[in-house]
Amino acid sequence: MNGSAPLFGSAMRERPTNVPAEQALLGAILTNNKAFGRVEEILQPEHFYVPLHGAIFAAMRTLIWAGNVADPITLRPRFENDPLLPIDMTAAKVFATLLGSMVGITNAADYALAIRSAWFRRNLFDVCAETADLCCMPGERPDSALMEMLESRITRIASGSVEIQPTVQIGDAIGQAILNARAAAERGDGLAGITWGYRALDRMTGGLHAGDLTLLGARPAMGKTALGLGIAVRSAAAGNSVLFWSGEMRAAQLGARAGAAWAGLSTLSVFTGRRYDIPPHADTTQREPLAEYQWRELEEGEHAAASLPLRIDHRSGITVAELRTQARAMKRSKQGLNLIVVDYVGLLSASTDSRSFNLTHKMTEISKDLKNLAGELEIPVLALAQLSRESAKREDKRPELTDLRDSGSLEQDAATVLFLHRDHYYLNKQLGDGNIPRNDRETDEAYSARCASLIQRTRDSRGKASVFIAKNRHGATGGCALQFQDETTWFRDVDESENGPAWTITAPEF
Repeated sequence: MNGSAPLFGSAMRERPTNVPAEQALLGAILTNNKAFGRVEEILQPEHFYVPLHGAIFAAMRTLIWAGNVADPITLRPRFENDPLLPIDMTAAKVFATLLGSMVGITNAADYALAIRSAWFRRNLFDVCAETADLCCMPGERPDSALMEMLESRITRIASGSVEIQPTVQIGDAIGQAILNARAAAERGDGLAGITWGYRALDRMTGGLHAGDLTLLGARPAMGKTALGLGIAVRSAAAGNSVLFWSGEMRAAQLGARAGAAWAGLSTLSVFTGRRYDIPPHADTTQREPLAEYQWRELEEGEHAAASLPLRIDHRSGITVAELRTQARAMKRSKQGLNLIVVDYVGLLSASTDSRSFNLTHKMTEISKDLKNLAGELEIPVLALAQLSRESAKREDKRPELTDLRDSGSLEQDAATVLFLHRDHYYLNKQLGDGNIPRNDRETDEAYSARCASLIQRTRDSRGKASVFIAKNRHGATGGCALQFQDETTWFRDVDESENGPAWTITAPEF
């Protein structure tokens, strides 16, 4: 003996069940169908341990919902030759047993909760037993896969085990809404949720709402990571604890963007340590190293960010279950958690159970999990998404809801859907290509005028960005304007000074 504790597997324990409660509940409903009304929001057929009991409950539910009576006389013909019947039992004997198990209808809800509890424990038992078996098989699966499987399945069990919330009378609901509105008015920020960090977005939406999944979509090169990071930094500067998950960029790269924005430098300057604000040396074509004052401004940005309640998770390809573990740990901490930013949703991995399905199925699972995460933690989740190429093919390249290709149920699950767009990118690209098509019947004068117009539009659009709110469960749709600084890849409100601080640790002003 080496003194280690023996392993006690699932074979030494019985799976949790409560068959007497199942029999008593079914007997109560058979005796008096009013008992069903006390349990219909608590139980589903799959919660029963005995498959035949679940089938009887489902059949009773169908009859009662149709306005018919569910008793042995109406139900027995349905189960005369049912394959779920035990070999030594007839349908008549089964219903007689259930009627004999009836204790009373007053305890129906207690029986239903006991059945649901047994179902929850049974599922948890099965997951833990399977995990224990896999843990005893070295090399079968990597540690990360075991953890992901356990987290994903426990999350799904938990989402189905939440007790039914009581209904709310409409007058009480309005009263709660008034209390929330008074609290928002007293805060003085005009927000129903937490700030985006941009006044234009706050005015349009009333802030990011707790418990909501919000979607920000854009084509590549529009700056969705820059805007997502700006929202995270500025919301944190307003006092909100933020978790930023990046599946595309490392923490140091995101830090370089924030540092560049603070110091007013090109992001290339931060990456290379050399100056892009002046031309390279004429003879050597080399760029000068950053000046001392520029290094100092970068360090000032570091100090300005040191106090921000913003954490970056840059693990690539994680699942929502793994993100949930990180988020729950922050939520329990003294700092708490007020906002999650996901950059971007297409880089999240589906659970192991869903990886064999198509992309739409995977995205639907991820979307549902993100929505559930927002509801569970009662905080907003902002998910960035990459749009299909369809918008780039249109003459009017402004994104539309139909551009959410292969996005599963993202559009349906999101309470608010916004699109980021910059005309300058496409106009400048058209000019840069030098390929301005000429119509067959277009005169030289008309063609020259159109080229001049394109040049002017390109100049006018420089530094401008638009955010279109295509869906908003809490208010109006429409657009708002932001300014974008190409060199620093940073977004600002249109009335902000380009030379002002990239973020300020104050509440937003209206």
